[in-house]
Amino acid sequence: MKNFDDISVQVKGNLAYVEIQRPPNNFFDYLLIEQIADAYEELDEVSECRVVILSSQGKNFCAGANFGQDEDMLDKSVPYSKLYAQAVRLFKTRKPVIALIQGAAIGGGLGLALSADFRIACPEARFAANFAKLGFHPGFGSSVTLPRVVGQQYAMDMLFTARRVGGEEAFKMGLADRLVSKDDLIATSEKLADEIASSAPMAVESIRATLRGNLAEQVEEIVDWELSEQVRLQKTEDFKAGIAASLAREVPRFNRK
Repeated sequence: MKNFDDISVQVKGNLAYVEIQRPPNNFFDYLLIEQIADAYEELDEVSECRVVILSSQGKNFCAGANFGQDEDMLDKSVPYSKLYAQAVRLFKTRKPVIALIQGAAIGGGLGLALSADFRIACPEARFAANFAKLGFHPGFGSSVTLPRVVGQQYAMDMLFTARRVGGEEAFKMGLADRLVSKDDLIATSEKLADEIASSAPMAVESIRATLRGNLAEQVEEIVDWELSEQVRLQKTEDFKAGIAASLAREVPRFNRK
């Protein structure tokens, strides 16, 4: 395995551990997602690896984009275009992925969590599709992946209101597959991973491909639409108001302009 700047990758027995190392909030950009996709693709070629465990250092799993510092995220000409090209790659790899959610998974961070096959969460976890409160459209394929996981009604609830969903509610709606204490996140993920790894690996990968169907193609198609809507909405006064309010930690006021 090659060395990465923002993630670590270790293979222990049949399990691979991919850890995001941008604490405390683990804000993402296309470079981070590119590294994760590169790691997944490399692990696809490691015969011993049967399951990938995705985690992150620090307080939050991934608190989304850092609008205060990342110019690409505010540039209307290239909003997320480089990011989405990398995000699609996450859905094209073969090995099952278990994500550990110890804190916030916000916006694109939620999209990253949804790219995994399973999410292990603790009560302190927070999930939010906060796009509408920022004044623009969801991305990272979450228009497809969120309703696929929680159903259309819960997805509309989260997307329209942009509210935060705690670990317990996430477990009840199916967004989290296990709910355990923060101290038990790793052990619980390893137990599930070991159970999966004890099955025939080619059979697991075949079943996974069947169950996912054309998910990768759906994500690849929907991110083009999501991007076009983000470009359109980023030209509005509501988007400016949403970003300004987010940075100032204030309640946004929108005027349909």
